[in-house]
Amino acid sequence: MKLKLILKERLFYIRYTWRHKIAFLKVEKKVRGKNTLRGLLHDADKLFLYALPFIDIQTAQNIHAKYARHHLRNNIQKTQKDIEETVIDWACAPLTKPDKPLNAYQTLIKYYPNHVEQILPTIKKWFPEQIKKNSLKSKERE
Repeated sequence: MKLKLILKERLFYIRYTWRHKIAFLKVEKKVRGKNTLRGLLHDADKLFLYALPFIDIQTAQNIHAKYARHHLRNNIQKTQKDIEETVIDWACAPLTKPDKPLNAYQTLIKYYPNHVEQILPTIKKWFPEQIKKNSLKSKERE
């Protein structure tokens, strides 16, 4: 019985990540005009780690976050390509992740305000409507 629950949980996370990858590729194609190898490989390590029965889900997520260049909380020096992958990742999250409804701009402001200078130019370039939409909401509250 316990094995069935473990398999069911793993399949949930594999499907969750797979849907996210598909959304990532669609958003990447929209903003870049093409899909890149980097886009195709986005979060592929998580799919692999989730399939390993001797690594629990949380450990798989921690390993991914520690080594994935598009995650800001690790100590890896970021290139512009890393920043772009981060922005695409944040932009597509609300498309397939009900637990992550914030768009790229909202994610930046809420969770990563120390990275505004580094990331905002890419959001302005690819998703200027997110900034305008949020500034309108701020004005409506006043």
